[in-house]
Amino acid sequence: MSAEDAMPKITDLQIQKNNKTRANVYVDGQFAFGAEMVTVMKLGLKIGAEVSEERLRLAVFDSERSVAFQKAADYLGRAMRTRKQMTDYLLKKGYSQEVTQDVVQRLCGYKYVDDEAYCEAYVRQSEGKGARRIRAELLERGISAEMADRHSDLDEETQHRGAQQVAHKYMKNKPCDVKTLQKLQRYLLSRGYGYETVSAVVRSYREDCSDD
Repeated sequence: MSAEDAMPKITDLQIQKNNKTRANVYVDGQFAFGAEMVTVMKLGLKIGAEVSEERLRLAVFDSERSVAFQKAADYLGRAMRTRKQMTDYLLKKGYSQEVTQDVVQRLCGYKYVDDEAYCEAYVRQSEGKGARRIRAELLERGISAEMADRHSDLDEETQHRGAQQVAHKYMKNKPCDVKTLQKLQRYLLSRGYGYETVSAVVRSYREDCSDD
């Protein structure tokens, strides 16, 4: 067999510095790919072994995908995740773009990752937050602007009732004076309530104070 026809050879295996469960595989002196240690052992990869690079990549992809799917399932076991959160998590763990996209697509297909369901649950758990705050936090988690708009579009009555509840807790045992009401206004705005809603709630407290 001539040098040109020689099979690629694994020339080095190095455990990654930031993730001891993964190794960098070098073929013919060049970095080829990163893989889980379980993948390295499963495929019998070792220094000096001759391999078909194309077949090796396919085998590694299948093995990596299996391990990545399990890690994704463990990550989901702690809390619901958005598509972007799951994508970022797997990429940060060192999985390739190809493996990550494949796993996330499968998770979405099984409805294990569902941005619509995530939004619905998030809004239910966002008591004490205004529509603007909810929308901003959904966007931070990778929800599309269109979807965030739909799920944070709370009716005026719901917003007003929520702001009143937050204000009631804030004002408990506090003096009803101008300075405190100014702080209340800033606090409600920081919680994501709209200016009109906040003004109405603060106005009601101001009127109550005047009556006293």
